[in-house]
Amino acid sequence: MRLGILSDTHNHLPETRRALDLLLRRGAGHLIHCGDAGEEVMDLLSATCLEHGLRAHVAIGNCDHIPDPRLAPAPAGIERATAPELEFDGRRCLVLHGHDARRLHQAVASGRFDFILTGHTHRPQDEQAGPTRILNPGSCARPRLGPPTVLLLDLPAGNALWLPVPG
Repeated sequence: MRLGILSDTHNHLPETRRALDLLLRRGAGHLIHCGDAGEEVMDLLSATCLEHGLRAHVAIGNCDHIPDPRLAPAPAGIERATAPELEFDGRRCLVLHGHDARRLHQAVASGRFDFILTGHTHRPQDEQAGPTRILNPGSCARPRLGPPTVLLLDLPAGNALWLPVPG
């Protein structure tokens, strides 16, 4: 299973469309958005999932204004939550936006997850903390200190590949 991971799109549709196209061309079988998507990007992500028969997990970021995610259903094909958990190929993953440092540290300290996928900083990250690998795809729309990027994670092999998003 290959996860296509993006974050911090902030409702920038052209950049997000290019990022999704790149991830799909590279074989992503499931999509992850690590927060600060924007509602128009959520609609694009939903349409992409429906068109390609995929599902997506989306973390709610600090710029995503959803009063109560339990009362605001996510668009078709998407599971949206503050901290969605998923498991593929025996690998446990947690998706967090990353703006709540206490929650991130608690998740790492729990040792329950093979991968924590996070955003917020707009910078790529690959860090090992005990049994947990923390990965950040950077931002395909508003990067800091580098080109716009997304992440392709091959779960069985544990290979993470940051891909520059063409302009």
